[in-house]
Amino acid sequence: MSSACIDATPSLDQGSRVALILPRHRLREWHRELLGHIGKVREVSVFLDDRAPPYPLAYRMWLRLEQLIFKSCGVARPIAPEKEWRPVSALGDTSGRAVINLSECLGPHSNALEIRYDGALDSRALLDRLLSLTSPYLSVQRAGDETPLVTSRLAIEDKFSLLRGLRTAFARCISLVLRGMELTEEGDAGTATEATALPNGSLPAFASRMFAHKVSNALMKPFWHQDHWHVALRRGARTFKVIEDDGGRFYADPFLQTWQGRTFLFVEEYPYATRRGLISAAEIVGDELLASPMPVLIRPYHLSYPFVFEHDGDLYMLPETGENHSLELYRAAEFPWKWELKKVLMEGAVFSDATPLFHDGLWWIFVTADSIGTSTQDQLSIFYSDSLGGAWTAHPANPVKSDSRWSRPAGRLVQQNGRLFRPAQDCDGSYGAGIVWFEITELSPERFTERLIVTWDARVELDATGLHSFDQLGELHAIDFSRSIGRGWLRRRVRTIAPRSGGNIDAYFSPTSNRLRLDRQDSSL
Repeated sequence: MSSACIDATPSLDQGSRVALILPRHRLREWHRELLGHIGKVREVSVFLDDRAPPYPLAYRMWLRLEQLIFKSCGVARPIAPEKEWRPVSALGDTSGRAVINLSECLGPHSNALEIRYDGALDSRALLDRLLSLTSPYLSVQRAGDETPLVTSRLAIEDKFSLLRGLRTAFARCISLVLRGMELTEEGDAGTATEATALPNGSLPAFASRMFAHKVSNALMKPFWHQDHWHVALRRGARTFKVIEDDGGRFYADPFLQTWQGRTFLFVEEYPYATRRGLISAAEIVGDELLASPMPVLIRPYHLSYPFVFEHDGDLYMLPETGENHSLELYRAAEFPWKWELKKVLMEGAVFSDATPLFHDGLWWIFVTADSIGTSTQDQLSIFYSDSLGGAWTAHPANPVKSDSRWSRPAGRLVQQNGRLFRPAQDCDGSYGAGIVWFEITELSPERFTERLIVTWDARVELDATGLHSFDQLGELHAIDFSRSIGRGWLRRRVRTIAPRSGGNIDAYFSPTSNRLRLDRQDSSL
């Protein structure tokens, strides 16, 4: 099988030279990994700057404690200088070479690339942001130029670990610098810096919250499933009927498909006993299932997001197979109960929530794709092809979005009256906290633009902790949502759920057709 591969290393001029300036007292594994990526295609000399002091002793002791607990630092691991790395005083004339200044201090090189942590050169600003349990904002820009080349608002998946937060942020720093180097050569104009107020992070407060969180989770784990996902259906009416589960598993990521006059629901089924998702399906009559969902696709790795669609008389599924570092296309051998692997479309990254679309004569896939080891919740990439099973080309603007608030796909794209709408997950405060709808205003092999339409916040709209998938088939609607549930005799079944009256969900459904109408003229909500 032929497939596309993802490579994080930029294609750069083999003959060019780079001076990489690093902070002697804050060296981390991510600096060495960045050096390795750049060194594949360029001649790199490393120089050490002494000006940025070590992190405060309390921070270093805390990070060491977390290292002992979690056993792994990844790219956040402290390292010692290599013997061939020289002091920055030996750099001298930089004409004819690019300069990447990661010293965390101002330098004399006017066109050097720098990383800003919430607008600051000093990575202490990153630590403060992580300690305040809020999302960091990273940018790469030229020295003296306040317009960034690339930016990223990170999704920190474990906000109660400073070390894991640093690991996620430093992994993203690698990809941002590499992308910034590409854009420097291409002359990209960049975008305006996001205004962001630095939080007052406190290590004692962070430690107190972390211990309270961990102890609470440990005490409640035998009695409670945190953020248990549910799938719910409705046909026209306001209230959704919740698909019942047995408490030992949850259902999520609903997709609807008709075939030969019958309608089926596909979901991720996640048994707590195995902690590995599989794909299940059930037939729908009206707005209820004929029977509980039954497994239709099981692999030795996690499966979810069963995007099912029809093409040229065949039915296909593009499930999430990110744990296998692949994107796999399946064809129905016996719909809906039997599926066979048709082709591996891409490999070499953790692909999440791949969403295909046929538009303007091309096939498109919207997906998160991580090949460096950072979050899968905050970067959107697009690939296109002349055919579903053909060679896939990465969009030149990839990642087209790098923002935890609205990057990861949240279901099927909607086409209405010649307009195209994309649902995205809000993963800023927590994973799948809501759905954000955008109208795609330009989609071509050269450009991608979109504008915000409306936000469906799970807490506001459903009194739930999460909402991250939506699908529609005529008047039949499917959502998933999360709430904590008790185990055993503490369990209270959730049978129905209704959107807030007059809220943003209700406002975007037609009262006459009961269908989602994102193309309404009044999009001020």
